[in-house]
Amino acid sequence: MDNQSTTSRVLSSLAYLSILFLPVIFPLIIWIVDRQDSYVKHHAKAAFWSQIFPAIYVLVTLLIFFIMGASGVEQIRSAGGWVFATFTVFALLIALLLYIYNLAMGISVLIKRQ
Repeated sequence: MDNQSTTSRVLSSLAYLSILFLPVIFPLIIWIVDRQDSYVKHHAKAAFWSQIFPAIYVLVTLLIFFIMGASGVEQIRSAGGWVFATFTVFALLIALLLYIYNLAMGISVLIKRQ
């Protein structure tokens, strides 16, 4: 992986940096379309999962929260605001960390450190 072509490095970097302009969709397109270069596929797949994870976390958390609330779990009904706020803050922290990770990996791949 040390002697990757400039095109491979740029595509891999754009997969990560797409968090700025077209998150999730651009890495998925690169991952599906590029069948030849395993280096690009690896980085596109990593970028895709790191960009979609916060959305999956929020959907699963909301689903659990609503199921527990609808099933009559009294702790959720009485402390629902605090639970929801805690889950939201945790989701925002995860999203921020993965945003920084994507930017760092995009730059790292572009300057040949990965």
